[in-house]
Amino acid sequence: MKPKIKVKDSKLTIAGFTTETTGKVAQKTLDLSGHAGEYLRIWLEKDGAYSTDKRRDHFWQVAELQVPEQTYQEKLTKDAETGEETVIMEPLPINLDGVEIQTFDLPK
Repeated sequence: MKPKIKVKDSKLTIAGFTTETTGKVAQKTLDLSGHAGEYLRIWLEKDGAYSTDKRRDHFWQVAELQVPEQTYQEKLTKDAETGEETVIMEPLPINLDGVEIQTFDLPK
């Protein structure tokens, strides 16, 4: 059985499930904004928690994906003191629509 995953904007939601090893695992929503431009792996721990920490060992890999790069929009603003107009680069939300997510069978 593979995990059921939904995406909306920069959030990825993994539906809850139950396995013999972990017991009941609650639904989890991860905000991937902090992972822009990264190849991300999502792991499940034996206690049912999720992790994206690539610097340690984990119990089970659940999914992996390439998170899109951060995009920006130019925004014209006025300096409150001087009244001068300046252009700032405002980050746009990461859009995960259309991103290929590889999922792996859940543990028994």
